[in-house]
Amino acid sequence: MDLLSEVISTENTIEISWSELYGDATGNSLILSYNLYWDEGSSALEIELCDTLVTSFVVTGLTGGIDYQFKVRARNIYGYGDFSDVFVVEASDLPGKPTIPTVSLSGT
Repeated sequence: MDLLSEVISTENTIEISWSELYGDATGNSLILSYNLYWDEGSSALEIELCDTLVTSFVVTGLTGGIDYQFKVRARNIYGYGDFSDVFVVEASDLPGKPTIPTVSLSGT
């Protein structure tokens, strides 16, 4: 489940957001909260950042150049669902390396 996406990253701040879940993905039950975890730069995804009904969160006080990992899950009346895929973000003011463009010819 790929829900997370980075919004803004600086050398000491990352704003991360995730998709709102609804319908079949939630058992057709309203989401009561989203539970966001991170690794604090230590590679152990065990630290809870929030458990609220928001779809974005700002983490401050970070060290530039360090990769941070995040995962999120939703809670409804049935309990917590599965965690999302792990999302890795580098705290940096520099843009990420762009992907190599592909070119294709159509016709002659």
